[in-house]
Amino acid sequence: MIMKRLCLMLAAALTLAACNRNTPETPEEQSKTAFAKAMYFEALGTSTVPNVEGENKDLPFSMDSVRVEAVVVTDTTLNINLYGINFSSRMPVTIDMVIPGAKYTRTADKITLYGEGIIPTMGGNPFDRYVVNALSGAITADSLVFTNSYGQYAGCTYAGKITGIKVKQ
Repeated sequence: MIMKRLCLMLAAALTLAACNRNTPETPEEQSKTAFAKAMYFEALGTSTVPNVEGENKDLPFSMDSVRVEAVVVTDTTLNINLYGINFSSRMPVTIDMVIPGAKYTRTADKITLYGEGIIPTMGGNPFDRYVVNALSGAITADSLVFTNSYGQYAGCTYAGKITGIKVKQ
């Protein structure tokens, strides 16, 4: 009789343990899990350069639909890739630029960006005319936002909505 009760209790415990392991994560838990493991973030948003020299100094130059990628390189650095940006309405073409080696710290639900003295690249070549200083910002499951200076252009901002996340396999 004791053996039968022991077997029933063991079977009940195993059933409960199996149920707990097979309980699917909620969409919010899945999003947090994906964010915590993410190595790549893509955003679409607005880039703004205030007080552009030679233009109306009271109005910033803004550009919508700018695609930005943040790609984790190491445990403490990531690259920020900006596609099709301008610093001024007088710029004849848009450029693709990389801010390599931006520093970051990470928690379960936020990546905090920072950096100073970063030489951006265009086409793999250093572009030291626009050294990135005062970089600060954050990536969450919903947004990628940062502020920095590009050379003489201080207080530049980017605010984008996350459109893609890829996790480490």
